[in-house]
Amino acid sequence: MIKEKYSEQFVKNLLLVMPDWHSKLVRPFKETLHGEMSLETYYCMETLRKCETLTMTELAQQLKVPKQQATKLVDALYKHGFIERLNKENDRRMIWLRLTPKAAAYLDEYYLKNKDFLRSLEEKLSEEELQKLNEAVRLLGEILPRLD
Repeated sequence: MIKEKYSEQFVKNLLLVMPDWHSKLVRPFKETLHGEMSLETYYCMETLRKCETLTMTELAQQLKVPKQQATKLVDALYKHGFIERLNKENDRRMIWLRLTPKAAAYLDEYYLKNKDFLRSLEEKLSEEELQKLNEAVRLLGEILPRLD
């Protein structure tokens, strides 16, 4: 019974926070991409950076998208020289994906473009509020994967 009440509270709180989450975090973050890439493309690159090498199937699973959509992202990144396709020695059908040094450099530079977004956070929130926000996002990152 208590668990049900917590789940009900969660849904209510989630519905209340989603508009602000989108307008104050997602939209400004997306705007820092300046039309250079979609959020999905950015997530794809960061996922490959974190995991180092993945198959197309594993990448699609990590991104939580259909394999066909992951393939489109990879094809676009490949055209820009951001992804390498590597054959597995004992199985030529198995292709591993990894970021190129060019992609890693791009992602490193991307953080410099976020200075306006970071400055905005630092101007609007106290250090204590930033710590709380960091902890909340860390907890979401810990708990959300358990919903699979």
